[in-house]
Amino acid sequence: MKRKTGFTIIEVTLVLAIAGIIFLMAFIALPSLWASQRDAERKANVMEYVAALKSYQTNNSRGALPIYDEDGIRFTWNDELTSTSLNSWQAFVKDYVTKKLEDPDGSDYEIFVVDCKKSDGSKLDTSGVCKYSPDGVKNEESVEYANNPDDPNLNSGVNHIIYTFIGATCEGDYAVKSSNPRNVAVVYIMERAGRYCYNT
Repeated sequence: MKRKTGFTIIEVTLVLAIAGIIFLMAFIALPSLWASQRDAERKANVMEYVAALKSYQTNNSRGALPIYDEDGIRFTWNDELTSTSLNSWQAFVKDYVTKKLEDPDGSDYEIFVVDCKKSDGSKLDTSGVCKYSPDGVKNEESVEYANNPDDPNLNSGVNHIIYTFIGATCEGDYAVKSSNPRNVAVVYIMERAGRYCYNT
């Protein structure tokens, strides 16, 4: 008697179940991988911004920084970026950053420049964590949102702001007060990995 060849229902079901598990694992892993790639590009953008700032300081007397109001300055980085002052932060971005840095999700970055101080605006001791009251630059998130080690729940998700702390350096993921007023620490909130801090 001739035996029939082929797959049983159990074998077919088993193969389909294994294939389904593999596809499910891929769908779970891919978004995380894409978010990591976007964060890597954001880190590269921050490093390029800081490299341009170092170049600006090299070309200006004794490491001078662009000028800004003591309450801080905030502006959007886009194609219409203009300034009436040659020594402004807007002019620095336009003249020293070789390409328009844009977030991987297509959003324009905002630059937020502020002194490294306490949240009440008073002077900070060296190595103190930079904070900033929302009273200075109004109606958006305060720098404390980006640089508060006491409340990690505030520090997740991209907000497209390049926080630029004057008189600061990085200690891990945070900007802290430096003894040199011309040091600059830049903090950016990542999509997956909390904050990223990079300094001059």
